[in-house]
Amino acid sequence: MILCFNARSLKNRKRAADIAALLDMHSADIVAINETWLSADVLDHEVIPTDYVVLRKDRVGGKRPAGGVLLAILPHLQPRRQIQLETSAEAVWAELTISNVRVLIASVYRAPNSSAEQNEELQRSLSLAAEQQHNYDALFVMGDLNLEIDWNAEAPIPKSTVAEKFLDSFDSLAFAQLIKSATRTTATTEKIIDLFLSDTPTLVSSSEVIAGISDHDALLVHLKMDSRRPTPISATVPDWQRANWPMLNELLEVRLQAVQAKDDLFTAWEEWKTILFECVANCVPNRRQRSKKRLLPWLDKGLKKMIKIKNSLFKIWQEEKTDEAKAIFQAARKATQGAIRLAKDRWLWALGRGPGGAAVFWKYIHSKSKVPINTASFSAGGQIFTEPRAIASQFLASFKENFSPASLDFPFLRRAPVQEPKLNQWRISVGDVENQLKTLDIKSATGPDGIPAVLLKNCASTLCPSLAHIFQLSILASDLPMDWKNAAVTPVPKEGEKTNFKNYRPISVTSIVGKLLEKHVRNQLAAFLEQTEALPDGQHGFRSRRSCTTMLLRTLDSWTAALDSQSGARIHAVFLDWSKAFDKVPHRRLLNKLQFHGVDGAALKWLQNFLVGRSQFVRYNGAHSEPCEVTSGVIQGSCLGPLLFNLFAADLPAVVNTNLVQYADDCTVFNNIKSDDDIDALQDDLARIDIWCLNNGMQLNAKKCVVMDVTRARLPCNPRYTIGGVTLQ
Repeated sequence: MILCFNARSLKNRKRAADIAALLDMHSADIVAINETWLSADVLDHEVIPTDYVVLRKDRVGGKRPAGGVLLAILPHLQPRRQIQLETSAEAVWAELTISNVRVLIASVYRAPNSSAEQNEELQRSLSLAAEQQHNYDALFVMGDLNLEIDWNAEAPIPKSTVAEKFLDSFDSLAFAQLIKSATRTTATTEKIIDLFLSDTPTLVSSSEVIAGISDHDALLVHLKMDSRRPTPISATVPDWQRANWPMLNELLEVRLQAVQAKDDLFTAWEEWKTILFECVANCVPNRRQRSKKRLLPWLDKGLKKMIKIKNSLFKIWQEEKTDEAKAIFQAARKATQGAIRLAKDRWLWALGRGPGGAAVFWKYIHSKSKVPINTASFSAGGQIFTEPRAIASQFLASFKENFSPASLDFPFLRRAPVQEPKLNQWRISVGDVENQLKTLDIKSATGPDGIPAVLLKNCASTLCPSLAHIFQLSILASDLPMDWKNAAVTPVPKEGEKTNFKNYRPISVTSIVGKLLEKHVRNQLAAFLEQTEALPDGQHGFRSRRSCTTMLLRTLDSWTAALDSQSGARIHAVFLDWSKAFDKVPHRRLLNKLQFHGVDGAALKWLQNFLVGRSQFVRYNGAHSEPCEVTSGVIQGSCLGPLLFNLFAADLPAVVNTNLVQYADDCTVFNNIKSDDDIDALQDDLARIDIWCLNNGMQLNAKKCVVMDVTRARLPCNPRYTIGGVTLQ
């Protein structure tokens, strides 16, 4: 089903609820909206439900909000934007697949006062589509075109030169216009200006004009093609709320004693897992987990009944065309809109006052800013991927490109002089493990081993002796089970086209049990590095009593002092961007630096085994890719990763003569500029940092590095700094 309407602003807070109700009531698979009035600061899913893939083209410029077009398409139709068909006209094009039928679709808006140039741009966009028409089974173009044409004549009659030119364009595409009822009615006129054009009208079973949300009525088009949504995926999962915790703890306490008699790490771990899952199967019932339905919590049966009555009154008015019928419909529409808006406002008000308090309210707000993976097809190398397992494999191949080869060689790192203290061994006790288990967040994502935090926390006292024994075996053997070295990766969208694998970042989830030991190692390593002052004072990321706030305060204090020191003073700051910094850290170089700073013996060997021989796989839409080896990087999703990166970059400040502050991989270098010599000094430091990157297997993304001139002086300064021959912005 296709829904098309002129919104006259999606930013209107009161209208947002009307739009959501309109989409829900008609269960539209494809939505085309004109006059969105959106701008870049509005996120897609602030105005459109997250069920949809949103393709939009906002109007740029102008003294007030206006124009703009949007397509919202359900992901199972595999929408792919066709940017090559778009000109400066307000038209957004997409290719999609409905029941194996390839369809090209567009949402188009033409303002009533469009200039000759704007009309030509829209006609050019239609001409570009005509050139590709032979590649598709059907072509649908819809929207508010504001053309003076009599569509009810036997042959459409244009009433202006502009309308005549557009009719010629429609004829060249073999278009039929399917809307025969007025879509905008005033006190004196009835016009068909919202159009639905198709070169294959036989694929349309019906088209009608329905009540809209603005001064335009909406179009509802039913297709003969089957566009049914896929059946929601359901799975069987443990129902932890109905678990028999006393019985489970009793069983585990008896059976896990056998694990503590094992002296081989891998045997102990495998037996521990087997016992745990067997006991869970006996004490925890299962439940069916179903995909969430599309639902507006505030749209209850009463509201839906009001909307249906309003729609019925609209049809009566359309048939009778009397002032009385119009007045009755308008009164019903006003009452329905008021009820819808009040219901949504009350629901939002109650959201923060319910059992979850403010946390539930902010969860809802944050959900509007998240970018879901709501596309069902991806493209790479000229191929289209739609099968989940194939998509997962392509994501894995894309993420694998971030790694550095394990064989990379680097300049010799001089050994540190003999120093005390050294860190040679990790230590852990049963009490340490129990404390960690009891403070687990039960909402933590479950790792690939399938052991959830809720199970570990509710059985903390029972599990801690056997887990402490396994951890001690790991420390003594300087080795880790493969379950702790495996990561499940979920792709998360970045900016850019959502059908491109390159526009996603990997988010890793590792074993919660493995991370318990990691936390102990991290705490001991962090304490040792702080004691030996191995980390630079300018590093504020992931350190005790340091934060983003402390970094900003120190930097701001330094800059303010410099600006206050003399009139016309200025600071030049360069914000550096490392390309895939966490993924590219070479393991051999990192291990050398650990040894350089006094980590040695069994402690170093354990860290070596923690880093080397890891694997990861990608999860996508219920499918898994094959695993691949992780050849570099400080593992994202791990507890140790950020601290290890801090140590890896700890020698960076030593190569610069100006000022450098860091927050993990975010780095800023700046200098107080009093003369050209100070500019040269900053440029020299950028060159030294670039050399440091080459010597350490890292790479600066010069195109994303930015220069900022901080001053109170009126005359601007446009400093020119370069990295690797690339001039910074």
